[in-house]
This record gives sequence, C-alpha cells and structure tokens, in this order.
Amino acid sequence: MKRRPLLSSICASLVAVTGCLGRQSPNSEPDATETQPVSTPLSPGDIDFPEGPRGRPERPSPLTESALREYVRDHEYRYVYNSLWMGKYSEVTLACRVDSVSQKEWGYEALVTCTGSSTTDPPENTTATEGPHADWFTQSFRYRVSETATHRLQADNRDPVS
Repeated sequence: MKRRPLLSSICASLVAVTGCLGRQSPNSEPDATETQPVSTPLSPGDIDFPEGPRGRPERPSPLTESALREYVRDHEYRYVYNSLWMGKYSEVTLACRVDSVSQKEWGYEALVTCTGSSTTDPPENTTATEGPHADWFTQSFRYRVSETATHRLQADNRDPVS
C-alpha cells in the first residue's frame, strides 16, 4: 500500500472514532457538573442532603426574590453544618452569605458562599475521645430553584465570609 492512501485511511478512522467517543447517547443523563442552559426548565428534584442535626428547609412557595434569598442561605448553612458536624460534642462555627440572586424564566438562580470549621471536644468527665478538627474553606455554590426543584452546582469561590 502506498504511504499517502495509508495515512488518509488512518486519519479518517481516527476522526470517525473521535466523533463517536465525544457524543452522548440520546438517553444519557447530563453530568452533574454540567450547567443547564438558561432556557431549559429545571428537572424536578432536590439535592441529596447530608445527615445531621439540621433539617432541610422548605422550598418557598410562591418563589420571590426575598424568600429565595433566605431559603438558599438557610439551605447552604444547614448543608455545610451537617457536613461538618461529627457528633454530640461537635462545635460548628459557620458563616454564609448570598452573593447574588437573579430571576430566570424557570425560577431563580443564586450564588451562596460559606466559610467554617468544626471541632469535637467532649467534656472531661466522659469516655468519649476528642475528635478531629475540620475546615470548610471558603466555597461557593450556585443554586437553581424553581417551584419543583432545587439544584446545587459548584461555582468559582468568592472572598471568605467574615
């Protein structure tokens, strides 16, 4: 076989295989880290919530900017609190703020930032042992909220909450 036709057929094969690998099947779910287009309604559902002493807040209905602001701040605070909580003798220190809220055709989008830590220090008269210290370095999350859904997506971190 001559060199030029061989190279052409190898390149054509690579292009065909690369195109197949890059496409998702029509029935596949989008990756959780992918962002949804703004014009697409949110799929119904809620975020997996970590176990702990703080319960998931109720999604407000009707959705208003002020109600949403309070909801996403409480949701992220409780989510992080439960993530840092290690048991009965945990002391969690946490500060959260809402950086922005914008109304979309499907609901609202908000950016929330939290900074915190946790220490576990049982009283001296117990047999419990000291627990680890845990830090929640400043992290920001983008919330997308509609009447039937709450989505939480990683966002670029903002300045620490003081």
